[in-house]
Amino acid sequence: MKNIILGLGWIILAFFLVSGYYYEKFSIPSDSTAFIPISWESHKQIFHGVVQCSLIPEDLNIRKEELKKTIFSKVEKRKEDSNGIIFYFNDEPNLLESVLEHMMIERLCCPFFKFDVSILPFNKGFALQISGSEDAIEMIKAYELEIDL
Repeated sequence: MKNIILGLGWIILAFFLVSGYYYEKFSIPSDSTAFIPISWESHKQIFHGVVQCSLIPEDLNIRKEELKKTIFSKVEKRKEDSNGIIFYFNDEPNLLESVLEHMMIERLCCPFFKFDVSILPFNKGFALQISGSEDAIEMIKAYELEIDL
């Protein structure tokens, strides 16, 4: 009986060591993540600077007013960097969900924007980066002037 238990122990140990080898061989490397956002270079290649909203002017004006009331009125801080514009928001109930919902709608009429959302540590809110070609960024800046952001 003692030999059987010892034999089973060796089999379990061998299985454990072999499974560790195959886990390392086929798993994602520790320095990478499963979520890899589209690179800036790839984004620019896809859209080649094309900027044209698919909404008709009346619908576009309604959309701008809606964004002004729901999202852009909640911006706490704004920062420009080389890739686009970053908007910072405080933690408010349902605000993140609202921003994500508007992003999903926005990408249907303006597919040339790239959206990145970052949840900030220690309940400091979240950030939304909107990037795109130079023309796309100019479009955002013109909208900001319209709403006095």
